[in-house]
Amino acid sequence: MDGPFDVSLETMEEGADLEAEGVAQHYYITFITLASFDKTGRLSKRCTPEYIWDLANLRQKVGVIEISRKGLLEKAYFIVPRVCQYLTEASKRNLVVGVNRANLQTQLTEFADVLEPFYDEMRHQEQLTMRSLLNIFRLTSEFREKMFFLNACIINVFILIFYAYECNGSFICGDDEDLITYKIKPGGKEVVLCLSLLQCFLAVTRQWWYVIERGIPLVSRKIRQHRHKPPTNRLWAAIVALPSEQSDPTFRHRRIAQVQRGGLNRFKPRKIDLVRPIYLMTDVNFWVITIMLLANLLALSLDAPGAPLFLLVHLMEIFSHSAILRNVIQSITYRGQSLVQTAILLIVMYYFFGVVGFLVFPEKFRLERPDVMGGRKLDPNNNGARCTSIWKCTLVVLDMGLRKGDLGEALEEIPWQVENMQVPNRNLIFYRMVYTFLFYVMVTTILMNIIFGIIIDTFAELRERKELIDDMITGRCFMCGIERFVFDQLSQEGNGFLDHIRNDHNMWKYLYFLVYLKERDYEDYSGGESFVFHRSLFLVQDPDTHEVVRDRETGNELKMAKQNVDLLWYPQRDAMVLKDRRSSADQELMQKLHKYEIQTNQLTTHLSSQADKLLSVGAEATKRAREEREK
Repeated sequence: MDGPFDVSLETMEEGADLEAEGVAQHYYITFITLASFDKTGRLSKRCTPEYIWDLANLRQKVGVIEISRKGLLEKAYFIVPRVCQYLTEASKRNLVVGVNRANLQTQLTEFADVLEPFYDEMRHQEQLTMRSLLNIFRLTSEFREKMFFLNACIINVFILIFYAYECNGSFICGDDEDLITYKIKPGGKEVVLCLSLLQCFLAVTRQWWYVIERGIPLVSRKIRQHRHKPPTNRLWAAIVALPSEQSDPTFRHRRIAQVQRGGLNRFKPRKIDLVRPIYLMTDVNFWVITIMLLANLLALSLDAPGAPLFLLVHLMEIFSHSAILRNVIQSITYRGQSLVQTAILLIVMYYFFGVVGFLVFPEKFRLERPDVMGGRKLDPNNNGARCTSIWKCTLVVLDMGLRKGDLGEALEEIPWQVENMQVPNRNLIFYRMVYTFLFYVMVTTILMNIIFGIIIDTFAELRERKELIDDMITGRCFMCGIERFVFDQLSQEGNGFLDHIRNDHNMWKYLYFLVYLKERDYEDYSGGESFVFHRSLFLVQDPDTHEVVRDRETGNELKMAKQNVDLLWYPQRDAMVLKDRRSSADQELMQKLHKYEIQTNQLTTHLSSQADKLLSVGAEATKRAREEREK
């Protein structure tokens, strides 16, 4: 009896704590609402940790945003839903970096479009935390990623040290001995095997966890995206096309869905069960993780001396731990189409010069035998055979052209003068000069430099783009689009912009406000909340019963984001802090002008009185002078 009683008691205590926290949050909303109307500023001065207990937690869980309503800005206060804490930092970073910042409207449109995918991710992460085992994997995800890469490095260090060729029972081979059999040195095999088993465990859990944490939300996002905007490729559209009841995210919450999937119907196969793995296999990261897992399995399953060498593939994980290396790879793949087309042209040119060499210089594509001294080859001969086929000639041109950039080294020396007048190709030296010169100009100079130029220009373009994005992130408000210096100029401390994007126009608080509207009942909306709801969301109604559909998990009214969102409720190019500070500045200016006016009036009155005194004195002096003259 103690176990169930203890659990229920803990549940009651947790519920009481949540209720008390909710009361404190409502009181805090009331306090800051009154403080915003207090002209004396006494309430605002008391909004400090000395007067309000746990103020930092209240500010984190109570959101404040500004909405534009009929051309006027007003503040909206709300309690941040608990599910919002499960939004991952990776998703936030991808939105901030990847959003289209061509103009403010495009930026806000893409911001509004991520509401449903982000909400699904929050709900998915919340469900993972409810299960203890999955929550452990969620909390240790970053540690396991680092452990996977570190273990891969350790394995390859042992491979570097312990792998060698064996000659006559010894791992020390002479220069004249043939290198045939290689194996791992004694003492290293057991260590590599243990580390490989650990690596296999990490690779399996890594693959499994990626599918659970990232794969499921990714598939749901693609299904939702293709429901509203089908793929342009007809074949691909036919493969991933789903019936409306399977692609509609709201269908499973309706009563008819519970009837259709009840009983034995739940075991009936559906097309969506086939489409989900297909969508998952379109993810590049999924294939990267899968290839690393397969390499690990091959390293453990194959009975061959070189089987552990498959684990070299795991060193490619360095790209996921280095942003600089990812930029290098992106500089190659960003203009991949141009590079591929140029490479195809390069291969065609190699084939062209291979055919010309086959027709004109069939006997000249030979290199002299390498010099051997002390059992070592001083000058390796890679092209010792004659050019007896177009395939062989093309390979020679490709090999020498790529490695050295000079095709002349693959041809024998041709004398300038031929004494035998009976030789049919007496001008072969001139053909050779034209042949090698054209190869140097067209292939080595032009095409190769075009490829290098594309890569370098792409790298520079990506760098400039990153700098531009960083400038826009740190120098412009995401919600209103006003530049940083505008807020800093009006701030006495010089940090007006940072205060603005943290407190007034926090982009994540706007997202949390929409989530708050999704989870709050429609009848409980305030005027401002209802105003935003009608421009961003809509209530889902059952087409059969015309009743409002409720979420099966939470019991809340089911609301979905509109396809064409009205952006007028966002505070575009406007902010209340600017109006307040401008109005205060205007008031200060009016007070100064009024003060100057009073001083001017006083000075005018004083001058007038002095002038009157002078005039009266002058009149009396004139009167006296006149009287004296009369006498």
